[in-house]
Amino acid sequence: MSTILVTGAAGLLGRHVVSELLAHGHAVRGLDRRTAEEPIDWVVGDVTDAAVVASAVAGVDAVFHVAAVPNIWSGDGETIMRVNVMGTHTVLAAAEAEGIMRLVFCSSDSVAGYTVKEGRMLPPRFAPLDLSHPLLATDPYAVSKVLGEDLCRAFAFRGMSIVALRTVFVAYPEMAGEIVARASDPDAYRGPAVGGPSSAGGGPLHHHVDPRDVARAFRLALELDMAPGAFEAFYLAARVTLSPEPTVDRLRRLHGDAVEIRDPDLYAREPFAPLYDLTHAKRRLGFVAEHDQRRLLAGLPGFPRGE
Repeated sequence: MSTILVTGAAGLLGRHVVSELLAHGHAVRGLDRRTAEEPIDWVVGDVTDAAVVASAVAGVDAVFHVAAVPNIWSGDGETIMRVNVMGTHTVLAAAEAEGIMRLVFCSSDSVAGYTVKEGRMLPPRFAPLDLSHPLLATDPYAVSKVLGEDLCRAFAFRGMSIVALRTVFVAYPEMAGEIVARASDPDAYRGPAVGGPSSAGGGPLHHHVDPRDVARAFRLALELDMAPGAFEAFYLAARVTLSPEPTVDRLRRLHGDAVEIRDPDLYAREPFAPLYDLTHAKRRLGFVAEHDQRRLLAGLPGFPRGE
């Protein structure tokens, strides 16, 4: 049994990650600015506080770095950079000083640059978008995740084994109302509209992933066979989008022929497959999403029942 530090353990995603670890026999320590009801060892403090983080990593076997300003709407650029970049450096430095060899970093598909309009959202070069695609981040949140991954690579060069999970919009149960509200009237939707913790996200293609699947991906990353000094990244998404239009149709309507469709057979077989290539996560990490929220939209315009 391993002892895992989960930063951001009291947050929406962190609590799912903690539950997954406990269900598989691991001991868990949680670092957050508050505690939650999970029966784990809690350290209360901020990930930018080096002394707090040093105490939190003491004696653990691995670190799951989940804590972050979670999206562009949750803080200004300065706050996002301070928490997401300096916080990540603080956690990495403390883990290295403690001799911890495995860290899993919660990154984002936003590193590819196709999520929000708050920066200068650039269309993808090709689909499916894989790890060879350039990182085109422009908004502060997306840039913070690019810089976070760069920090992870730097610490991997120094000997740690690090996994970056590039998750799309996480569709928590608390987001169900927002997802339905957007699908009901996408042109007028301005969230949060019905009491959700944030707006329904997922970029122009309405990507999403269930938090239970993300939590399982964290556990799989802990178990991944890696050499010391290795860095690996994975895109995580449900196998279907929440868009009323098939993926290629939507890309064509939004961007004409600017996006090269490299695997037309995939989108012919699976019209609502995501922009992101999921085969690498399947083959290397053993990850295939088991859940999706498209069922919430059955019967709404563009979402026939039984789809």
